[in-house]
Amino acid sequence: MQQRLRVYIAAVYAFTAVVIGIGLYLDAQPPFSLPLETLPVLAVGLVAAELLRVRFRRRSSVDALTLFDALLAPLIFAFPMVVVVSVVGVVQLGCAVFRRTQPVKAAFNTGQWMLAAAAGSLVADRLLQGPFLSLRSLGVFVLTILVVNVVNVAATTGVRSVAEDLPVRRALAGLRPVLGTTLLSFSVNLLFGLLFVLAAKGHPAATVLFPAPLVLLHYVLRQYAAAQTDGRRLSGLRAAAEKLSRPINPLDGVHAYLAEVRTSFDSGAAALVLRQDDGVVTYVSGTDDVPGTDGPQRPDRVASAIERLLAVETGPIRLRAGETGHLASALADAGWRESSSAPMVDEKGEPTGALVVFDQVGFEGTGQAELAVLEALARETGHTLARGRLLESVIDQERTLNQIISTTSDGIFTLADDGSLLTWNDACERITGFPQTDLKGRRDVMRVLGARTAAGRPVDFTNWVSMPSLPREILITTAAGEQGRLSCSATSGTDSHGRQTLVVVARDVTPAEEYEELREQFRALVEAQAAQRLVVDHLQQAVAPEPPAVEGADIAVAYVASDPASPTGGDLFDWHELPSGELHVAVVDVLGHGVTATKDALTVMHMLRFVALDGTELVDVVRRTDELLGAQDSELVATVVVARYDPRTGRLQVVSGGHPPALVVGSRGEVTQLAATGGAIGWPGVGSDNVATITLEVHDSVVLYTDGLIEARKDIIEGMDSLVRVAAEVSHMPSQHYADELVRRSLAGADRRDDTLALVLRRTRQTAVETDRRWRLEPPEPEGVRTMRRELGTWLMAHQVESDDAVLVAAELLANAASVARGVVTMSVQMQTGRVVVEVSDDGPGVASIDDLGRRLPGMDSERGRGLYLVRAISDDLSIMSTAEGTIVRAELVVRGVTAEGRRVHDPQTH
Repeated sequence: MQQRLRVYIAAVYAFTAVVIGIGLYLDAQPPFSLPLETLPVLAVGLVAAELLRVRFRRRSSVDALTLFDALLAPLIFAFPMVVVVSVVGVVQLGCAVFRRTQPVKAAFNTGQWMLAAAAGSLVADRLLQGPFLSLRSLGVFVLTILVVNVVNVAATTGVRSVAEDLPVRRALAGLRPVLGTTLLSFSVNLLFGLLFVLAAKGHPAATVLFPAPLVLLHYVLRQYAAAQTDGRRLSGLRAAAEKLSRPINPLDGVHAYLAEVRTSFDSGAAALVLRQDDGVVTYVSGTDDVPGTDGPQRPDRVASAIERLLAVETGPIRLRAGETGHLASALADAGWRESSSAPMVDEKGEPTGALVVFDQVGFEGTGQAELAVLEALARETGHTLARGRLLESVIDQERTLNQIISTTSDGIFTLADDGSLLTWNDACERITGFPQTDLKGRRDVMRVLGARTAAGRPVDFTNWVSMPSLPREILITTAAGEQGRLSCSATSGTDSHGRQTLVVVARDVTPAEEYEELREQFRALVEAQAAQRLVVDHLQQAVAPEPPAVEGADIAVAYVASDPASPTGGDLFDWHELPSGELHVAVVDVLGHGVTATKDALTVMHMLRFVALDGTELVDVVRRTDELLGAQDSELVATVVVARYDPRTGRLQVVSGGHPPALVVGSRGEVTQLAATGGAIGWPGVGSDNVATITLEVHDSVVLYTDGLIEARKDIIEGMDSLVRVAAEVSHMPSQHYADELVRRSLAGADRRDDTLALVLRRTRQTAVETDRRWRLEPPEPEGVRTMRRELGTWLMAHQVESDDAVLVAAELLANAASVARGVVTMSVQMQTGRVVVEVSDDGPGVASIDDLGRRLPGMDSERGRGLYLVRAISDDLSIMSTAEGTIVRAELVVRGVTAEGRRVHDPQTH
């Protein structure tokens, strides 16, 4: 575009040179001459005329109307063409430097006026011949000024066409807003130019007085332009207000309203910014070249940043993009050059938004006057919108009332003061079977219905105005011949025409005997449900296992039945401590609901526990259970998930039979699916495909659940995503609250079609097992000895070592000590590396010879000595110390480690 502008400007200068060349060739001479002393005076006048201008905008460019022509006229008629063009060029160039005009624009303005001055000089010099004061000379003068103006308009239109890439016709259309003022300016320049020429010809000293009328003319022209602009604004205010107030809902006319505002304010776009409860919405009227759009903007959209800021301003404001401040910055970011806005308020004075116009064109009126007009329009607009909302509210209330009357189950009808039927709603038609078209306007409606009191007396509402009271209950006969009973309430009022109206609300009520029968049936139903609930509560308590007292494990369950009236089903759970010290946990989901499903689930649950206690490998638990169940019930179908948890190490193993994957939830909320797979019980391919293994850290949790938790939302993928999200969000809660919240949030707003169960197993910290332990038995009774043996076995298992040999040694030593003790038996045990040391003492009389005790197997007829012989055989080292105060026996045994499944493992430290 810059290159095209430079070519165009060069063409203007080339034309100027051609015109000057033609004038020199034709030896053009001015009609008269003035002394050279007047030339500086005229040049100063030209400068004043150029600076005293009336500005107007055309989109992104700014043009101006001046009185330059009036001062140019005496220069053209009194000096040679070369002098005229030179003076004009110097004046224009000097004014451009003074105003700091851009170089390209300054070059164009200078060339434009030089070309216009050269063309005017050529016309005046060639055509004005003969007497100066004649009709011919007057015509030449008019023609000269006209040529100057035509050349100026042509050059300006051309440069706008090139700069904005517009057709010449559209470029000329841009002059339409200033056409009237342009003609006025031409006329004023023509008349005063003629006066200046005549004054200069009459006496050259008159040129000194030229600046005074220039100032006066500039003031008048500016006031005229401002008045014309403000007049258009006021006219547009009335037209816009009319377009907005014409429809019932003012927003129906907002587009035409904004189009009128945009036209009257000569703006690129007009916006109505409304503050609403759900945000700020903007209605816009714009043109194809609105910044940031490819065409006319959508009339309803979310407000931009600058529109939201203007919507909260409390007073009118005018902005320009080049100014400082956040408002001006937001205006520039939106692509606008300038804006004028005024706040809108409702009839209560509350702010409701703003009216904004962007990028005005045409003559610049007084800023305060424009803002005052815009503020008045915004205030009127706010009141119009408030009245529209009020009217819309009234219409909505009337619509709601009509909807209530037409949809209520109560019959509602109205009667005029003469007893004629005015209205008859749909419920009346349903209750009586008579349509409104058959009864409206009739006075004998009650007779048509056979209305009567409970005593059989006819009821007639024809003279309801004079009746002291109306019956509360009436009997009717419907159109189908059925008997009905109506409970009635009535009220009277006056309509908009001053006539009395009776409004009757009639409710169809059930006969008393039917009502009592229903009450009895309901009472019996409540009692049956209460009995069923009692049975169900006992059943729930019976099938729920007691929480295991296992250190290192915190376990909790939440359960919700699909049918609140029968809160048991096929979703059950089980946990049990295995002999190995591990925890067996199972969740079962049997096909079906109710007590039958509960019975089947109990069967599966007990069979899983039996198989686990029987020592079946975990990977074969599901398959073995199916084999045993198949021999009893071939129709049973169930999905299962079985977990085996070692609280000492945190090791968790999971197998599955057609069940949803278990979730492992970390202490920080991270969720992992434990992918154990396999076929369901009762289906082909039953059994576990794999054993999923993971080690839980302290405070980690595993969640076992049934499919009701993820299928309640119909989309199983959505349900699974929801469960994972909830499991992460509430992982910080205690175990029982965690299980309850998993069920509550997963089922919130969902359709419960299946029982739902969630079991949470969380690893907790274990108390450190002491390396030695001591027991004291006083007196040494058999039951106390058995307790000591059992606690010794538990202590050894806590150290994850094989306990059978050590327990056997301790049992034999305790039996011997108890048989000879006077009152006290003690036992101490100590765990060393790969060894366990058992020491038993008593307060008996002691043994005389101890070296040979237990070294030889006693005879078949001996009743003593076999226990100590067995102790020596099992122990790696045995020592006995006996005195008159008692005996102490110390045995050392090598022990082996035990795996989580209870199998012995080799311990290199024991050899």
